Formats: sequence, structure tokens, C-alpha cells
Amino acid sequence: MTSFDLKPVGSCKYDLLALGEIMLRLDPGQGRIRRARRFDVWEGGGEYNVARGLRRCFGLRTAVATAFADNDVGRLLEDFVLQGGVATDFIKWTPFDGVGRVTRNGRCHGGTLS
Repeated sequence: MTSFDLKPVGSCKYDLLALGEIMLRLDPGQGRIRRARRFDVWEGGGEYNVARGLRRCFGLRTAVATAFADNDVGRLLEDFVLQGGVATDFIKWTPFDGVGRVTRNGRCHGGTLS
């Protein structure tokens, strides 16, 4: 049997620190992307989803380590993270060049492409 030396709960600031990209999901609903004029926007990403779920379902103290472009989209992502109750202490803000050649925020599409 293996034993682990775990720190006492009170000695750690967080129960979980997730590492990874957080993306915006643009969901056109029942329509097709090429005809969409409106999208619902959701945040997501495997590691972040675990942190958010553990926070919301079990009340664990969670944080995420990631990087965002310092622009309106990055601030939207930050707002989603804060709404999920996940700490933002380890978000690295990187300058945005106005185009996204060097720094950009993650995004994925939802729905049907055609």
C-alpha cells in the first residue's frame, strides 16, 4: 500500500491549481455558423473545466495558471473565470499588438461549420 505525505488543508492557499489554455466557445445555437448573426459565448478548456467544477460543486479552493492577451477578449475571459469562482492570481497578462501576430486568446467554434 502506498502512502502520501499530504500537507494539512490549512497550510495551502489552493486545493487545486489548473494549468492550461482557456478558450471562448462561440455557439450559434441551432443554426449554421455561416448564417449566424449572433452567438452565445462560453468559456472552456479541459483543465479549467475541472477547476471550475471542483469549485462550484464541492467548494474547493481552485486557481488557474494561464496567459491572456491584455485586450477586451482577455478581460471577458477573466470575467468568466471570476464568475466561476476560480482564482485569477496566476494569469499572465501579455501585451496585445492589435492584430494577434504574437499574442492572442484561445477560441473555438460550436455548431455546424457549413
